[in-house]
Amino acid sequence: MTDMTTELGAQFARQKVALLWLICGLGSTIYATIQILTFVNRQIDGSGAASAAFDAVALWYFGVACSIWIIPALLPLVTRGRAGVLTSSVLGGLLAVTSVAGGVFDGMRDGIHIAATAIIAVALPGICAIRASWRHLRGGDAPVHPVKETASGPALQRPATPV
Repeated sequence: MTDMTTELGAQFARQKVALLWLICGLGSTIYATIQILTFVNRQIDGSGAASAAFDAVALWYFGVACSIWIIPALLPLVTRGRAGVLTSSVLGGLLAVTSVAGGVFDGMRDGIHIAATAIIAVALPGICAIRASWRHLRGGDAPVHPVKETASGPALQRPATPV
């Protein structure tokens, strides 16, 4: 019974890490949308017409940049080992740092509300997600090797023979 309890605890920890990375990705999308709307608003106020900066390539870049945030959320759910959680933490941390750095840079150019949005919507959930990932790795919830299963259930392991 303790194996099942341990597995449920590990599954809950993986789901918690995935949810926090998903919230961080949602915050990044919200920040990017506010930044783009602010940029377009300034362009329209300044020249009376929308900028040509938003062509098809820029829109594809926005879509890919927002979609890549799903990878740190999926890795803890798809993999059961420590490598998946570690990769999720490193990739998510890299995405969070670059988003916040871009937000601070854009905040100096377009207004302090852009930087504040990046810090609140990306950095805070990113810190919580990195912390949860680290706790999941350090807590021993992530097994080193996944449980081998057969068609009839978990594979039985032979007890170690005393020497």
